[in-house]
Amino acid sequence: MSVKQNVIALLEENRSKVISGQELANQLHVSRAAIWKAIKTLKEEGYNIEATPNKGYVLLENSDVLSKQGIAYYLTEEIDIFSYKTIDSTNTQMKKLAINGGKNHSVIVSEEQSAGRGRFGRSFYSPAQKGVYMSVLLKTGDSLQNATMITIKTAVAVRRAIAKLYDIELVNYLYYRGNKFCGILSEAISDFESGMIEAIIIGIGINVSTDNFPLEIASIATSLGLQEANRNQFIAEILNQLFAIIDEDFKLVLNEYRMASCVLHKQITFNQKGEQFTGLVREINDLGNLVVSSNGAEMVLTAGEVSIIGGNHGAE
Repeated sequence: MSVKQNVIALLEENRSKVISGQELANQLHVSRAAIWKAIKTLKEEGYNIEATPNKGYVLLENSDVLSKQGIAYYLTEEIDIFSYKTIDSTNTQMKKLAINGGKNHSVIVSEEQSAGRGRFGRSFYSPAQKGVYMSVLLKTGDSLQNATMITIKTAVAVRRAIAKLYDIELVNYLYYRGNKFCGILSEAISDFESGMIEAIIIGIGINVSTDNFPLEIASIATSLGLQEANRNQFIAEILNQLFAIIDEDFKLVLNEYRMASCVLHKQITFNQKGEQFTGLVREINDLGNLVVSSNGAEMVLTAGEVSIIGGNHGAE
């Protein structure tokens, strides 16, 4: 790593604590001048570093710039992390990385996306320094049926991370105070000959402190309202929860998912093959699909959007 990268790694490890320039220089085996130059560059990049005469440097608690070193500090395992200031889409770039030999559990994060993608071809609003925009690569030799369950596990992992760090208990996954704050886009890379999934790309977009949403989504989107969140820690905790939950019994995860669902036993509207239906959600089956009674028939929803009749909650 460069001197700058090593300096921010040490400052992250000692966040909110003063560490002297000499101590930094000694640990990194470089000159004090090199440390000063690295600190100057980091401050220009937006890091909130305070210099105290005769004492040293401190990375303030409210400093919130995404970095590989900042994320790695909070992780429970060593993985490949690629951090960008701006990118078209983390999922788009992760597809390229997967094809070119990206490692299992690799992650791409970006401060903003110029062409963030959501489900059903929609765009995902991704303003700079306001959210978490990330994609994770999972190498697998699983079937498509089992691979689809990863979206549910991801939703549970996000909810667990939020509850642990911010003590926010979400009534429904991906929704906060009635509106959507998070999107999950799972895409599979498959082997046509074997019919097996080679890799799954999980895109996660979270509105952390986003405001001033575009008019077309202003009435349905929201953010968690976390103005001073440490997004490096937030990303790392989501990853820690996700990597742990992958190996958990899906039945146990599904029960947790069911308990936090706001659509069970509710009247909903939904689309199937371009036609709109209404129905009553009877259950979430063992594959995580909604089972709905509609017009005297039972329908299993494997994909699509639903809306609760008489409420502003929604689900996918």
